[in-house]
Amino acid sequence: MFCKHCGEAFPRNHAFDVWSIRKERVVPADTEGVVNNVLLEDAGIFCSRKCIFDYLKPAERSGVFASRQA
Repeated sequence: MFCKHCGEAFPRNHAFDVWSIRKERVVPADTEGVVNNVLLEDAGIFCSRKCIFDYLKPAERSGVFASRQA
């Protein structure tokens, strides 16, 4: 397996972290746009949060890694 952004290989026979993204696309199912289909797209695996953030376009970054405040 390789990181989709930087191409780094994941080590064999060792523990490692995998970060993955699945994108949701909402597509109208009828001509009026009343009914929608939600499609899940696999965006790939990444070796770090930085690679995910660099891979995403600025418009796609909303809500990714949002910090939670208590």
